[in-house]
Order: sequence, then structure tokens, then C-alpha cells
Amino acid sequence: MSKSNMISEGRYMNAPLKKILVIDDDQSAVAFVRAALESEKYEVAGADDGLAGLSLVRKEPPDLIILDIYMPRQPGFYTLRDLKRDPKTKTIPVIMLTSVGKRLGITFSTQDIYDFLGIEPDVYLEKPVDPMFLRKITDRLLGMGSAENGRVNQKGLQDGESK
Repeated sequence: MSKSNMISEGRYMNAPLKKILVIDDDQSAVAFVRAALESEKYEVAGADDGLAGLSLVRKEPPDLIILDIYMPRQPGFYTLRDLKRDPKTKTIPVIMLTSVGKRLGITFSTQDIYDFLGIEPDVYLEKPVDPMFLRKITDRLLGMGSAENGRVNQKGLQDGESK
């Protein structure tokens, strides 16, 4: 895998920490997630497009994937599809974290993604996201928090809940 296709393979390949792979072509987004999540619990690696991310996932599956939608070579929707169709990777939780909706003036939901692909991410979030909220969702998905697992929206509610 060439360096031009990778932001960073990170140290996570042999680490005992929970492994998070961020698939995003925006290096500042990868750095944001790394700053928000990398700690004694998590180690974060990055790939700059869907194909590079899939290659890393197949080498050694991470515990969680944070996936952008709009990227070169392979967009996040198709990367999500490939991950969820593969028996070896379909159970890896996926957070879609993107600004494409705001850039295009549209909104997405996990239901919209399901309607388009027949699959959905575990969580869909719009950038920018509060780092504490991202940690809370990550903890929840990886069983590191006290909350029950389940699909969660940007407001921190289970899909279908209202305030």
C-alpha cells in the first residue's frame, strides 16, 4: 500500500487497545478524531479513501470504523456496503461522520442510507461533532460505556426517540 493512499497506518496493528480506523480523505478530520478518542482505551489509525480503508480492515479488522461519505476512489456509501456484505467485517460497528449533507444542503439519516443501500451505519453524524459526544458514542458502540447499545442520532437519542 503506497503512502499516497494512506494517511497513517498508525500503531494499532499490534496494540492491545481498542482499534479505531478513520476512513476520511481530510487529514484534519482524522487528526480531530485521533485527538478526541486516542487515549488509554483507543488507538486510532487513518486511511484516506474507501479502498485503502478496506485494505487495512482486511489485514486486521479494527473494533470500530469511522467513515466519511465523500472521498476519492471509493465513496463511503460503497465502502459501508462492502463492509456490511463481507461476513468477516459485517459486525464491525460503523459511524458515518461527514459534512457532505451540509455542503450539499441536504440531510441524511440512517433510514435514508438504508433505503439507498439496503444497509445502514450504526450511527450517522454530521461534522462538526462535539468531541465528548463522539467519545460517548464510541464508548457505547464498543461496550466501554454504561449506556445500552443501539442506533443513535446526532442528538444522542436512540433512533425513534424524541425529547
